[in-house]
Amino acid sequence: MSAWASWTLVIGGVALLLAPSIAVLLGWRPNRLARPGAPARLLGGAGVMLYGAVLTNEAARLAEASSAAREACSLVALGLVGFSIAFVIIYDFRAVRPSRSGRR
Repeated sequence: MSAWASWTLVIGGVALLLAPSIAVLLGWRPNRLARPGAPARLLGGAGVMLYGAVLTNEAARLAEASSAAREACSLVALGLVGFSIAFVIIYDFRAVRPSRSGRR
């Protein structure tokens, strides 16, 4: 991958992933995330971890690290993606489902 592609991922990740995730961690709650009982900060943490995975993977490439270091960074990034997925699953289970008792 070229350096331009790596920089695009890092900078695009800041704008599209890190900034909204930090806003959610600081208390911003978009209408789409307004589920009763669900801690939206879990989604913010998942986004920050996902950006950490991108940064970990691309920083090794930009620094032109050895193949062993790049492989280690890729494994760390894979672990961060796994934790991010776990946070989203926990968020979904913690959300209170609307009751269907009112339906006929």
